[in-house]
Amino acid sequence: MNYNNSVLIGNWSEERLKNEYEFKLFLRKRDRRELLLQRSRTLFSNLLRERPLAISGTYVQYGFNVQVVASDMPAKAKIANGKQQYGLAMSILVRERQVDYVQNICDDCLMTMSPIVTPCCRNTFVIISAENENVYGTEMKYGDEFLLKAENYGEPEAAPLYVRYSTSSTPAPADRMPMRLSTVKDSNCRFTTMPLLPRDRLEGLGSPVKTGAKLIIKNCVADKSLCVMNQNWMQTFFGPECGVTCRNYIDIHGRYTAENVFTLVSDVETKTKD
Repeated sequence: MNYNNSVLIGNWSEERLKNEYEFKLFLRKRDRRELLLQRSRTLFSNLLRERPLAISGTYVQYGFNVQVVASDMPAKAKIANGKQQYGLAMSILVRERQVDYVQNICDDCLMTMSPIVTPCCRNTFVIISAENENVYGTEMKYGDEFLLKAENYGEPEAAPLYVRYSTSSTPAPADRMPMRLSTVKDSNCRFTTMPLLPRDRLEGLGSPVKTGAKLIIKNCVADKSLCVMNQNWMQTFFGPECGVTCRNYIDIHGRYTAENVFTLVSDVETKTKD
């Protein structure tokens, strides 16, 4: 006679009851959508859902969605098939350890530069005037202070989140990533822009910012430029990405290098699916 889990004696009975309990636990987690696979799918669906950018015209306007793109930076640490791809978009990162209890963007999420430049929930931000948040449709000008607000489309009633640069009062490692989302809206969340070329900065101050124009984005408190940490690549839940911080990269001629050059993109439409 072959003994197995169906024989209700001794260890076989205990093993059968254990299997039944684990199967019921699995079904309960599945019904509550608590399985890691389900949570991962929900996270991808929420953060990678394509968001059409409202066409604001030739100039960047307050209240519209924008992407912060470093178009001159290589999209990958290594060249694939002998052809280098360019373009990194500032994005929100939900780390692997947060998947168990987070399916949307939240406070203290890291900011990274991602090769995924298709407009989606994790790489589009609402540009808001620092003086009056109710301003809508007004052209943003060089020298104006603004906020980058992250839209939580999964939980619209949640507290607003802003891109914030945390200054360090003590010497910190070179690979420190101080750009995060925060519910605290203070002066560290304020940024400003200036033209890329030095000869245009004095005359360009106060002129409207064109969409897609190359410019310098500076944090108002640190007085340092937003930059790509191109030497700090890491494997994330969304693929290889690199860090972003505020640091000045200037060559021997006093010009900003590609790490500090960004564009505010607000006139790109997403692909339509049939």
